[in-house]
Amino acid sequence: MDVNTISLSGEWKFSLDPEKAGITGKYYENELTDKIILPGTTDENKKGFKNEKHETERLTREYIYIGYAWYQKEIEISEAWKNKYILLFLERTRISHVWLDDKYIGTQNSICTPHLYELGRIDPGPHRLTIMVDNSELPVPGSHQTSPDTQTNWNGILGRIELTATDPVWINDINAYPDIRGKKVRLKVQIRNETGKKLSGILRLKANSFNSPDFHNVPEVSYNISLENQTTEIDIEYFIGDNMLLWDEYSPSLYRLYAKLSTTGAEKYISLKEITFAMREFSAKGTQFNINGRTVFLRGKTDCCVFPLTGYAPMDLKSWLEIFQIAKSYGINHYRFHTWCPPEACFTAADMLGIFLQVELPYWGPFYEPGEKDYNENAFYYLYSEARAIIKTFANHPSFVMFSAGNELSGSRRAISELIKTLREYDSRLLYSEGSNSFLWDPKIPDESDFWVTMRTAPGDSMVRGSFSHADKPLGHIQAGPPNTRKTYADSISNIPIPVISHEVGQYQSYPNFREIEKYTGVLKPYNLETFRQRAEKAGILDKADDFHKASGKLAVLCYKEEIEAALRTPGFGGIQLLDLQDFPGQGTALVGILDSFMHSKGFVTPEEWREFCSDIVLLACFDKYTYTTGEEFCAEIKVSNYGAGDIDNTVIEWWIGNGQETYFRGFLEVPEIRQGTVDTAGEIKLNLEGVKAPEKLTLNLKFKNSDIKNHYSIWVYPKKTDITIPSEICVSNNTEEAKSLLKEGKTVLFVVDKNTEIDSVEGFFAPDFWCYPMFRKACEDAGKPVAPGTLGILCNNNHPALKEFPCDYYSDWQWWHIITNSRPVILDKAAPGLNPVVQVIDNFDRNHRLGLLFEGRYKKGKVFVCASDLFSIQDKPEARQLLHSILKYMASEEFNPETVLG
Repeated sequence: MDVNTISLSGEWKFSLDPEKAGITGKYYENELTDKIILPGTTDENKKGFKNEKHETERLTREYIYIGYAWYQKEIEISEAWKNKYILLFLERTRISHVWLDDKYIGTQNSICTPHLYELGRIDPGPHRLTIMVDNSELPVPGSHQTSPDTQTNWNGILGRIELTATDPVWINDINAYPDIRGKKVRLKVQIRNETGKKLSGILRLKANSFNSPDFHNVPEVSYNISLENQTTEIDIEYFIGDNMLLWDEYSPSLYRLYAKLSTTGAEKYISLKEITFAMREFSAKGTQFNINGRTVFLRGKTDCCVFPLTGYAPMDLKSWLEIFQIAKSYGINHYRFHTWCPPEACFTAADMLGIFLQVELPYWGPFYEPGEKDYNENAFYYLYSEARAIIKTFANHPSFVMFSAGNELSGSRRAISELIKTLREYDSRLLYSEGSNSFLWDPKIPDESDFWVTMRTAPGDSMVRGSFSHADKPLGHIQAGPPNTRKTYADSISNIPIPVISHEVGQYQSYPNFREIEKYTGVLKPYNLETFRQRAEKAGILDKADDFHKASGKLAVLCYKEEIEAALRTPGFGGIQLLDLQDFPGQGTALVGILDSFMHSKGFVTPEEWREFCSDIVLLACFDKYTYTTGEEFCAEIKVSNYGAGDIDNTVIEWWIGNGQETYFRGFLEVPEIRQGTVDTAGEIKLNLEGVKAPEKLTLNLKFKNSDIKNHYSIWVYPKKTDITIPSEICVSNNTEEAKSLLKEGKTVLFVVDKNTEIDSVEGFFAPDFWCYPMFRKACEDAGKPVAPGTLGILCNNNHPALKEFPCDYYSDWQWWHIITNSRPVILDKAAPGLNPVVQVIDNFDRNHRLGLLFEGRYKKGKVFVCASDLFSIQDKPEARQLLHSILKYMASEEFNPETVLG
């Protein structure tokens, strides 16, 4: 072998240097006295300062250290390494400085790519290797590469820490540029010659597939080469042939290239190098993405580097394979790394599993041009060099298909465009974007971008996602309603010539799962969750926390389904990037995932259920509303979003509508063809609901015959005529003082909260609060805008007799939309502890109000049922009529006998 490797993993000598005295004090000349285990961080080794603070906006680092940290190890250079050229490899760290014995080797500052130090020839025997790592003076802070919200700004060295020895002539680098049309790969080979002499040699290349059922052996080729300079670069076209295997999400076929360099003449040197590559072409074709001639819809996850046990991303292949396999089980085929770059193992796992990756510069801020007041030349050139380093290190990976300049960038559009233009000239293998959701307040088609990640394509209503913060109004269609399944973003992208991807789709909160606290056994402590639990206990709602968690999660899934399907219904759309499949434990604590921070299911939805609406092939029902009356016509256009492996020919879609016990309607749609890469209409369902035993919740089921591809939708059918006559023994009031007077007289009162009622309440809002209440409350307050209602749906006692005539589940569903939107949930913080609303509105963890939508009690001599929705103002809605009917029927019955005393 031409290369020998020594792993430096294990125990190192160590010293903290918070005063930054070590360089002038020449720590590298002396033996350090403390010890530490590498690979690892100061946090993992419990070095630094014990953190006494309990963060509530994020997880809390148990040990914090920001500054210089010194790592030292005695190494032994064997006689076999005499005259070898020796390199030090640090896979991931912060700013590093290296000394060998007393000699300063140099410094490197990439936080995204390995640090490779050329130590040169070293005399055999013992030597002292000293590395100083600085995490205090990062050139460009503030991204998820270093953010305290997720990865943390750790100090340490991660992954492979190695010494390698090679002959003084070696293959330093190989970059592969696949050309599937020419059935060849262009190879850019860089060879180093440290002999100081002019040499010649033979370069042999051989390749074969290694992970595909179909084995392909590519014939060996050889080239005579001349090595006259210290660095020689050679361009080679290597023909792969007619049996070429292509890489995509279905068949991620990989090739391993073996290169062997042998010098000729008196001095014999041999160098071997292997790289993995694939034959694939990922491109933007019109408004959509294309892989090897097939249209791709990107079903993406926004990854913010959430790894709470370690505070950094895993460096091993096994962990990344597990992460991606979980994501794929939920239909994900794409990852966007939000302002950070993952390690080598991540790219390798994505290569093996067919995941499309978008990497971003670790930057979240403004770009400026030379001459502008805030232009920082050092910062700009750092970002440029970091981008080049990321591309140079990882672009051979077929999974690495897209690169972005950062997140929500601002400043000079021209400066960003020039950066992207320069990067494309440097390496044309990737698709480039001028940032994700850049200039979000004034979105315009970016000049140099191959694709556009954005939440709007123009200011105002040109939205490409369904939810927004109240600081970024107008709100999305899921928030503003009314609910239906026909919404598309066709108008928003009609004049956009490049693929559009929805930026950070969803952000639907769910209530905390306090049982999750025990999982945090690593470097980050969940004091935020513990604080929220204490607040809930103080507010008297902790006993309902588990139910709040489940009910709010069900609503989040409902909204995510509509988000994803709206994108799939849009012809020519590029894709989505969810925020998120997984919780985000920072920025105030954004519990927006259907998985927790550990990528474990929160129990809201199974992978199989999620894939009904988040997969390569999805059955879609398009209809105008969710609530109907008997005698009405139900009409649904059935579409198929086909981004699968090929066309769908001569298939049959089975459909049926029923209640789980009884099927009311059934039929079949014969579909001759659904072309790949399209959203095509398969047929129409049109029927009269006269025979339904209303009121009833029904389910429309769709399924490809002889397939597991299916989807379903709930609809509600109510009687055409509903008796809402007020019984003589019931008084109706919307005035607090009037109601109290009636109750003192012993009357039975239906108290309806409307817009004029003087009572402590919050605004009714159907969708879950966006992202995180405390974060966007502050954003609204700072901007002088109204704060969001901040609620998370309802927890419903659906077995209560008041709801006997109103079919419902324990959580929010679409039939509640008009009822909740026209409501003012009452604040019950001062009410008796025993008051359990029939329908309770779930408040966020920061505010912890007890909120009642429907509740009952006694006051003085009378009985009262409180309805915090103004049902009388929406009697044109059958669900409002039916709920009023059900309440009145209950109040007129002997079952209406509340025990809780109000006031």
